[in-house]
Amino acid sequence: MERWRLDYIRGLRWLRRHRPVVALRYFERAVESASFSRYLPTASRPSDRSFLSSLFAYLGVALRKVGMRNRGHASLVEAVRLVKRGIPRRALLAGVNEYGMASQATEEADDRHAFYGIKLAHYIRSKRSQRLGTRAEIDMVAELIDEAWCELRNTIDLPRLSPVQKLRLFEKTLVVFPFMSVPEAMKRSDIAVDFSTGRRIGPADRCHCGSGLPYLWCHGRTPGTDEALIGRF
Repeated sequence: MERWRLDYIRGLRWLRRHRPVVALRYFERAVESASFSRYLPTASRPSDRSFLSSLFAYLGVALRKVGMRNRGHASLVEAVRLVKRGIPRRALLAGVNEYGMASQATEEADDRHAFYGIKLAHYIRSKRSQRLGTRAEIDMVAELIDEAWCELRNTIDLPRLSPVQKLRLFEKTLVVFPFMSVPEAMKRSDIAVDFSTGRRIGPADRCHCGSGLPYLWCHGRTPGTDEALIGRF
């Protein structure tokens, strides 16, 4: 049996024992091993595809249990990309908000997390390391983003805007980080295009990857802070 399958089984055992931190270690190692395996799922081996989808689904469960809800959400998206229907899809749809992030308790909390995720990702993209460094840097960035959010919330009636309008507003809102000049990475101008049809992809259109999910929930989703803080988004 391949190593990634063994790690998957070990992860399941620890998850059933309510030890998600230990299970997470095995699931992540299984994903890393599968990424380089010659046994990666193909259209001719649907059973392997289902197996790997289950691996990502349980990885998502473990991540959620240790408090990394957006990383868990991202893992569920990967599971749905492999197998469109089933428990992973239902779990994903039950916990997603209008930004493609893990849902929060209120609409305002969803808006704040989306704004924070966008600005934090912009800042991290500008760094060669693609990561935040010291605790002081994390606190500084958080304070600047919080100040910008409070000003935006007090000047714009956000509940009147659609999710797409709010995302555009969040992207355009300038947060002045301590740089000598504004890095190009802070200016996001990516355009989603389906090259098979030659058309631009709208937020509500189905994602070009074939997952069956809206683009805004799949490849166009907003990164969560628990992803951005470790440089994964």
